[in-house]
Amino acid sequence: MDIAITPYLGHYSAAKQSLGETLGATEDLLHLHAGLIIFFAAALFLRHRMRSRVPIALVYLFAFGNEAIDAYSPAGGATLAGSVVDILNTIFWPTLLFLLARRRGQAGKPDRTR
Repeated sequence: MDIAITPYLGHYSAAKQSLGETLGATEDLLHLHAGLIIFFAAALFLRHRMRSRVPIALVYLFAFGNEAIDAYSPAGGATLAGSVVDILNTIFWPTLLFLLARRRGQAGKPDRTR
């Protein structure tokens, strides 16, 4: 990792920790809420339906990107098992909502969200 990026990774990690302490939320709860916020914000602001692949793709992008940042953060401490749990916490509910929206969208009309 480029040495010029390293301080920013530390600031990002510290901001996440500070957010959790300020809100009194566990890391797992923050991941759960972050996934839902990203999913709904992407659908709302990008004007895509929840059955579109765009909002769910952004959730996955942010989930994996966050774990990549954690892995390269100077604070360290990221383990494979911890990263898997964090990713699952982030993507579970948005994925379930996406699948339900896709199923509902197939009731009689062709899917035009591709």
